[in-house]
Order: sequence, then structure tokens, then C-alpha cells
Amino acid sequence: MRAVFVGESILRNCPGNVRNYSNKNKSNESSNDQKAVCKVHQIEERRFVKRIFNYFKTWTEQFEPMPAPTPAATPSPLGADGNSCESPKITILNDQCTTNPSSCLTTNPLHIATIPNSPEVSVDMTQSRDSMIKPKAETFPSQQVPMNLLSYPVVPLEETLQRYLHSIRPFFKDQAYLEEQKQTLEFLNNKGAQLQKLLEEAGKRDINWLSDRWITAKYLRYRGPLTVFSSPCIAFPKQDFRNVIDFVHFTAQVIYGMCEFKTLLENDRIPVYRMDGRDLDNSQYRNVFGTVRKPKRSCDILEQCNSDYVIIIHKNNFHKLPVYNAERRMLNINQLRNELLKIVQSNQSKGPEIGLLTHDTRDNWADAYVSLCRQENNSNVVQCIEQSLFTVSLDESVTVHRKGQERSVLAGQLLHGGGLDANSANRWMDKTLQLIVNPNGMAGFCLEHAPVDPQPAATIMDYVQSNIINPEYGNDSGPVGIFDKPHPLYFSELDESIDLWLGAARRNINKICSRLKLDVFKFPCYGKCLIKSQGLSPDSFIQMALQLAFYRLHGELPAQYESAHLRIFKCGRTEAIRSTSDESLAFVRAMTSETASLKDRLVALQNAVDWHQEQARLAMQGHAVDRHLFGLKQMAREHAMPLPEFFCSQGYVKSSNFRVLSSQVGSPHDGFMAFGPPTAEGYGCCYNPRENDVIFAIASWRLKPKICATRYGKAIELALAEMGQLMLEADADGRSAAADAFDCTKGKE
Repeated sequence: MRAVFVGESILRNCPGNVRNYSNKNKSNESSNDQKAVCKVHQIEERRFVKRIFNYFKTWTEQFEPMPAPTPAATPSPLGADGNSCESPKITILNDQCTTNPSSCLTTNPLHIATIPNSPEVSVDMTQSRDSMIKPKAETFPSQQVPMNLLSYPVVPLEETLQRYLHSIRPFFKDQAYLEEQKQTLEFLNNKGAQLQKLLEEAGKRDINWLSDRWITAKYLRYRGPLTVFSSPCIAFPKQDFRNVIDFVHFTAQVIYGMCEFKTLLENDRIPVYRMDGRDLDNSQYRNVFGTVRKPKRSCDILEQCNSDYVIIIHKNNFHKLPVYNAERRMLNINQLRNELLKIVQSNQSKGPEIGLLTHDTRDNWADAYVSLCRQENNSNVVQCIEQSLFTVSLDESVTVHRKGQERSVLAGQLLHGGGLDANSANRWMDKTLQLIVNPNGMAGFCLEHAPVDPQPAATIMDYVQSNIINPEYGNDSGPVGIFDKPHPLYFSELDESIDLWLGAARRNINKICSRLKLDVFKFPCYGKCLIKSQGLSPDSFIQMALQLAFYRLHGELPAQYESAHLRIFKCGRTEAIRSTSDESLAFVRAMTSETASLKDRLVALQNAVDWHQEQARLAMQGHAVDRHLFGLKQMAREHAMPLPEFFCSQGYVKSSNFRVLSSQVGSPHDGFMAFGPPTAEGYGCCYNPRENDVIFAIASWRLKPKICATRYGKAIELALAEMGQLMLEADADGRSAAADAFDCTKGKE
């Protein structure tokens, strides 16, 4: 995904010199004609091969045996019934929110952009994304507000269907493809034209016809659990906690940094990026703090409150911790650390497992929510949690039993908490942002996906991580005077109905934790600098590696999804890049052919990368396939029209059943993002391409004997090693591999 939902790295510039590549290399890493790429030292083939060999020699275990298939716990389908739902807006509560429900007044609702039910991530192809936020808050740029944001377009239907037909071509033989073409043409000339006219009328009424419809149908109406199925996580680099003081000090630093970032946001000091000469929308940043997704039958709602406190969750107990005084001055890090230490050292016994309810299916949680809030005290406690800026989970320490599994264990702790015997009850999954810290040095965010994409949370992570290396960070302002002391929040005694809902929640979280397979690893042999030095896009290069790995493992190409951001539009969120194409099929066939020459493989790689880059560019301009077809389906439902047969065709079903859901999250730090798999027959795959390595997070369900995250991860590493060797072999004569391939395709040799 191009770019990444990236924590728009606001920090560093690419080290070393740069050299410009001409347009013929089509690097497309920025919107300028001349691309600046990292200049890396030439790697000798022998040294490179030795590096790869030594790395793979460290694999101490072979592919593990696959678990026997078990019945899938399929969540309820989303919005297929077309029932009405209140508008997907965030209700803004007044600034001084309290635990008294009557004190919070509703003002004008804030329209928000939308995302799908699946844990996808937005991509951000904003040039190099460097130097967005500096290590010190005072070095941020002056006030900036995006200007001249575009309305989301309704693309001509013929244009979209042409791209659709190209995207399904790899999945069909000639005769079957002809049938798909006929069915598509029939749709274009008849029912499709009627729905297109209705969509064009909707586009004239709304600045972004997609956002409200998308969040209603694909998000707030989603009835499955948020845990793993919807909410992604973002990991901090591993910390080194020597004792409990280090543990709470780091937590205090992150809380301080998050609140400092919020201040910058309120003062419009978050930099505005540009793409193709236009500003990119920053509205998502304002939906991070104080936002909660409240469970309701059939359709959830979003609320936001500008409060002055956070909620600390420790041993399933909830504590209200003010982070500002009456004059809205932030507590400094030492003050926050001291208050956190009191909570950790309070010797409080474990509280009731109320947090488990937030892991359950949305309708189960909605019913339990009503029962829980019948008592006034419980209602006030729940509302206090919901109106906090964010929650902070101080977890019980977990042990990593096998070397090399630290990142995978961390991903599991952030996504689901590890189950009943670990920290799953120490969560509140409805909150947009949960900070999770473990005494063993693991830390990160869990993100509720409805109000925002992961990019803002990743930006906050980069900002905080770059600040906390300064030992004086957060203490230069001196201690704040009088402030409210933190205090615990107690639930009243729970009745039998809550016990029943807790029983269901326990069973469901155990299923999720036991059936999810995670494999998070670092590929250390090379990173984006080597790829760029060959005139290739790192993102497109990795996308081709994912397809080659899947093809080698399963003998076929997957329908592969990569998110692209739509931030050039007002309230823009994401679009789908359909990465699978005739060009990628030709590439994997060339790489797996015993007779293909070096030149054949290079040409195939260049063509596949070029095609993917072009599709990514079109997607970010609102000219892709999936969101447009979604809009047509919504028009049919809104106007009580039968759904056209086109949406039941083999081409549509096969090409939209994404078996690889992929996303790039770029960060200079040793962090990563992870999310659940899209289906029982596929993989969730997020990657962080850094200068000299790539971090991958792979997820799958243990439901199919041939689907395994570990096996797919190994196949990706082997694909990258082979593609790296391909580049070096092409460089043996001193010429650029990319240039050779380009010249060949243009008939210049």
C-alpha cells in the first residue's frame, strides 16, 4: 500500500546522498517528475548471497505441522439486510464531560469519513513522508489548515468496469472470461446505467457521497467482534524495563506525549501534506482523542468528548487519572509517573472481568450493555470510561517461551490480550485508542477502526518514540500545582444476567485467541534503499513478493487487496488497490519457470511493478473499482431495487473475496502494525519497509489445513531473497536491472 498508513513519519530524512532517476524508471515515489531515492553502496553479489544464506541458516525449526481444521466462528454479516441506521456521525459532547449523563449536551454532529468492516489500512503515498513532526513540540510548523479539498467523484461506469474486467482476467480462462465480459456489458447497458444515474444524483448532493454510506454499511452495522476482526494494533519498539519504575516512567512519557500531540492538533500545528499539487485532508486526527464506539442493536454509534482525564486499567480495575489541572496545564512526566506508581503498588485484587464484554459480538455486548447500565452507578462508571481521552492498560507480565517469538507475542497481546489467563479482561475495545504496556517491555496501541484509519495512531507512536529518547522530556515545564487526584471507579455488584453475558464473552475470546495464528518477523537482508537504487518502488516490489509467495505455496494467485488513501478528498478514507493482474501473473510464472531467462524475469518484474504503481495512483485519485461498485449496490438498496445479477457473478465474487489483505505501515522505528486475516482461507499481511530491512506481520486462522501464517511468512522471505538475487544478477554487468528491463520492453536493445 503505497504509503502507508504510515505514521507519517515526522522525523527523519533519508540518510546519505540522493540521485535522480528519470521518468522512464517510473519510480513514482513522489509526485515530482524527478524522483529522489536513497543512494546505497553497491552490494557485491557474493556478500549479498552470503548474507541471505547466513540468515536462512538461522531458521532452527522447519515448517510446523498444520492444526486440524475446526469449525469457523463466523461473525454476523454486515448490513446485508439494508435496514436503516442513524447517520454515521460522531456526536460531539460538551467540553466539560462528567460522569453524569445529563451534563453532556449534544451539539452539531461531525460527519466522519468511513472504513470497511475488515481491518484494512489506509495508504499514504505522500512523497517521502519525512520530517513531518520534529522531536520537540516547539519545533512544529506554524498553524496549518488543509485548503481546497476535493469532492469525492462519481467516475463514469464504463471506465470502472474496464478496470474491473482487467482485474478479474487472471482468474479465468478465455471462454469463461468471455462470459464475464458479456455479463458485465449487460450490466453496463441496463441496470448498471440506472444505478449510475442515481449515484450521480447523490454525488451532486454530498461533498463525499461515499463516507456516510460506507461507515454505516461496512462498519457500524458490523456485528462481529471488534477484536481481531476489525481493530488493528500498532507496536512500539521493544523497551528495556529494569524495574517497576522504568515500567511506569515509560507509560507516563507516552501519556504525556499523546496529550502534547493533542495540543498541537488543537492548535492546527499538524503539517499538511500535498499530493499532485493539492492539500491532503487531516480531519481524521481530530477523531482520535475522546472518541468511543457505543454498542447498539443492529448499528453502533460514535461519540466524542473533550475531557481532561484518561482511564488507567490495572488488574481489571478502572482508575480515573486527570492529566490536566483546572487551567488546562498538563501534568509533567514525574507527576504522572508518581500517580501511576501508586496504582501499580496499591495491591488491589483483580476486579470483575467487565472488559471481556467489549470483546464479544456487537449485539451480545449491546444487550449486556443495557443490563449493565440499568444501575445508575454502573452507568456512570461506563460513561466515565467512554468519555476519557483514551485508556491505558497496565498489564500483567507475560512470558515469551521461544526465542524469536517476541514480536508475535506482542502482536497477540495488543490485538486480543492473550485470553482469560492473560490480559484480555484488561481492555475496553470500544475506545478509539488504547495504550497497552506490559512490564516485560512490550507496548503499543490497539485502535478501534470506525472513526479513524491507523495513520494518526502511527504518527503519534513515531512522535512519542522520538521524544522519549530525551531523558528530560516532559519535565522542562516544572510540576503543575493543584490538580484532581486519581481515584478508582467501582462497578456495583453484578446480577445474574451480566454473569451470563460474561460466560458467552469468555467462550468467544478463548476461540479468537486459540484460533488466531500470528507470525511477526524481520527480513534483514535488504530494505527499501536497495530496491529504490534499482529504480523500483519498494511497495510495488513487496506486493509482487506477496503474490509470488502465495503462488508458490498454494499454486494459484490470490485476489489481493491493498489500501490506498483518499485524503485528497474532503473526509477521504480508503480505496482498494486490486494488486492481482495479468502482469503479476506473468511475473510469478516467469519466476517459477525453469526456462525463463534473466531478461524475461526482469521484464516481467518491471511490468508488474509499473502496472501496480499505476493502479495505486488511480486509486488515490478515486478512480479504482471497489468503492464505485459499492456505491451502486447502495443505490439499489436505498431505492428498494433488486440487486443486479452482476454482483453475484463469478468474476465479482472471486475478485472481491480477498485472500490477501495487505497494508504498508512505514516507520523508521522497529515497530509494526498487525491485523486479523480477512477470511479463513487467507492472510492479513502488514509490512514496514525500512532502509535496510522489512518487518512483516502475518495473520491467519487455524481453520484450514493449508493456511498457515508461519508457512506464508517463510514463503515471503524466500520470494524476497530470490528477487534480491535477481536484481544483483542483473547488475553484474554494471547496468541497472530496472533500466535493462525498461529498455527491453521499449525495444531499445
